[in-house]
Amino acid sequence: MSRIDDSGAISAPSSIKILNSLIKTTFPPLKKGSGSGNTNPTIFKALQLNLCNSGFAGCYEGGKSIGEGGSAIRTLGPNVVTVNEICLGDVTKYLQPDLAAAWPNDYTFFAFQPAIDRRTNGAYKCKNGDQYGDVVIGRVGAAKWKVFTAHGGQYANQDSGNEIRTFACAGATGDYSVCTTHLSSKDANIAFAQCKALNFDAVPYFNSLDGNAGHTIIGGDLNLKYDTSSAVNVQKCVPNGYTRKGDGGVQHITFSNDFKFKSSSKISVLYTDHPGWLVEMTRA
Repeated sequence: MSRIDDSGAISAPSSIKILNSLIKTTFPPLKKGSGSGNTNPTIFKALQLNLCNSGFAGCYEGGKSIGEGGSAIRTLGPNVVTVNEICLGDVTKYLQPDLAAAWPNDYTFFAFQPAIDRRTNGAYKCKNGDQYGDVVIGRVGAAKWKVFTAHGGQYANQDSGNEIRTFACAGATGDYSVCTTHLSSKDANIAFAQCKALNFDAVPYFNSLDGNAGHTIIGGDLNLKYDTSSAVNVQKCVPNGYTRKGDGGVQHITFSNDFKFKSSSKISVLYTDHPGWLVEMTRA
């Protein structure tokens, strides 16, 4: 939970640590005509991807997953994309431009948080030397664009691995807020504690800090499954007032109930070990 200090300021919850290594950028409209995004203001699509592009993991396929993920973004025209296991250059050169191409008349943004390397206390690196981590990429209609805020952090609970798990959150004032994370793959109990820290502590803290009310989306590879017989059932880290939709595995998109669920589908991504996961919602 958040704490109030002697000055009356609200400090960050003890379950997380705020980092100053987050990278955020805003991009103005391309103004190059129509894209694939549905401009109906009641339609909202969230796309979750784990593209396994560090260069080290067994699922790495020479960078081919980035092209596949970018193709899905351009074709589906999501409002937000949450992406795990990618390098910073994958975002700046491909994935953000792909979302901009889907929404050429609107603003787009990204907030990238590198994982932390326990050995150096600096950014975890991809095999190519680029920063490795998670990103949220979003679109806001030009008429609704106001202020874009972003926050990154790490969890107090961590497993013994060299990769210290982190999260990235962004808020488009007056429109929505979105977070992503990739939780511990070594210890389900640690992953569950991290899941609760993000959903119950970090998300409400940042929404309060930024003055964002409602319309919140959390997407990521949580390394937790829906299993009612398990003490670490992913449903147990879904706050009241939120709905979770999972891909049957470990990827989940959770959203506040001012969104209404419409449909979900797996998206074929051949060159990684996770499907894309698309959730379509409606909002008033």
